[in-house]
Amino acid sequence: MDDLGLPAGPSHLERRVLAQIRTAGLWAADQVVVVAVSGGLDSVVLLDVLHRTAGGHGGRLRVASCDHGLRPESAAEVRDVGTLAAQLGLPFTPLRLDVAAGPDLASRCRNARRAALRGLGADRIATGHHQDDQAETVLHHLLRGSGLHGLQGMRALAPPFCRPLLDEPRSALRAYARERSLAWVEDPSNPASLRGRIRAVMPSLDSLHGGAGRALARSAGLLARDAAHLEALTEAAWGRAFAAGGLSLSIFRREPEALQARMLRRLLRPVGPRLRAAHIEQALRWVRRPQGRLGLPGGRALSAQDGLLYLEEPA
Repeated sequence: MDDLGLPAGPSHLERRVLAQIRTAGLWAADQVVVVAVSGGLDSVVLLDVLHRTAGGHGGRLRVASCDHGLRPESAAEVRDVGTLAAQLGLPFTPLRLDVAAGPDLASRCRNARRAALRGLGADRIATGHHQDDQAETVLHHLLRGSGLHGLQGMRALAPPFCRPLLDEPRSALRAYARERSLAWVEDPSNPASLRGRIRAVMPSLDSLHGGAGRALARSAGLLARDAAHLEALTEAAWGRAFAAGGLSLSIFRREPEALQARMLRRLLRPVGPRLRAAHIEQALRWVRRPQGRLGLPGGRALSAQDGLLYLEEPA
């Protein structure tokens, strides 16, 4: 071991990941860290790096793998991850999700997977998201017309989830895997899906502007910093305006529109995932001269009574 607690001759990737864990405070020594491993390149590299740098980061590693029940090969892939965990001497938990085919499949799979991983009760859940994933996420949100909340992309730490590889391009992971002779399965995601099509256009963006993926990921980091400041300002504004289960209209109207939008998003949080940016913009216009009730998804409504702004529950 060297002075960083790394094995002899550690790779540059291992050093960078260990620095990311420490700098971003992804976890503390002796915390339980479940490594979510699909068997693909990204998660296999993540597991190998975290196992080899365990003396430096001090996390108590465990491995989990999810079978969504959608492909006949997925059960065998989970078993292969279990074999890999056993070779590394790490505890392993297979998770069977049985997600039904149908609309919005990717989102439902992600939600089921995150819920199952949360259910393991670990201090942290480490996933293999990397810089290219971040760039694709930012581009996806940009195409949807997202604001700052969406364009900041993924965060390195959003407890209990963490992403130690978020600053690393896919090319660095592939080079590491080949150097270490790691075995992985190719990503079976549908190239015709929105995410697959976004991934397919990234090389074209690189041809227009070299390092487009890296630049998009960098923009996400800069926007995340700005978003954190706005969140702090929103928290203070909320404290000034919130009373009796609603927001004081007079105080609300004195806040900058950027904070008003964030306060509305917080007030309307019970609406759930069907709440869109268009609903927030509509609510901002309505609040200027509220008349009647502003209908929202799920039978809820925004109303103004006695100088307060309320979210009404379904009848």
